Amino acid sequence: MALKKCKECKKDVSSKAKTCPHCGISNPGTSAKDMVAGVLLLLFIGWAAVQCTSKSKDGGSPPEPEKPKISDTDCKKDLQCWGDKHLISASVACQGQVERLAKYSFKWTDGTFEPKFSRFRWTNQDKGFVTYVGDKIQLQNGFGAFQNYIYECDFDPATKAVLDVRASPGRI
Repeated sequence: MALKKCKECKKDVSSKAKTCPHCGISNPGTSAKDMVAGVLLLLFIGWAAVQCTSKSKDGGSPPEPEKPKISDTDCKKDLQCWGDKHLISASVACQGQVERLAKYSFKWTDGTFEPKFSRFRWTNQDKGFVTYVGDKIQLQNGFGAFQNYIYECDFDPATKAVLDVRASPGRI
């Protein structure tokens, strides 16, 4: 058991003492210098761990091969590719239009990082129009109750324009 000077009263106390028997301060053997050294040690260990686990450009694993890029004309032929590619811009453009369908009030029931539209289908494949479909909204009726609705938004990705929106009671 080592003796240290109390950081408050400067009298000898055990380095393992929880309180100083002379002045009553907690952790009398721990100085600010010891705490700073401990924090610096933890930071160094964290930095060393990051350096050891990160892959270096020289000796790391080989880079993953790049996926071939799909041209817009090829993507436009595939509904999954075309719908996924324009999902975010359709969500932004259609959200306000769907909200305007509410006669009284509305509330979205999706999570923070959950998309507003869970499905899509072709409206007009030749023109590239897609209908996005979702069910993450509740519209208020005349009695004040909220009811789940399925909403559809016809979207033109070329001009980022909403062509039409519809809603009907229900869930997908």
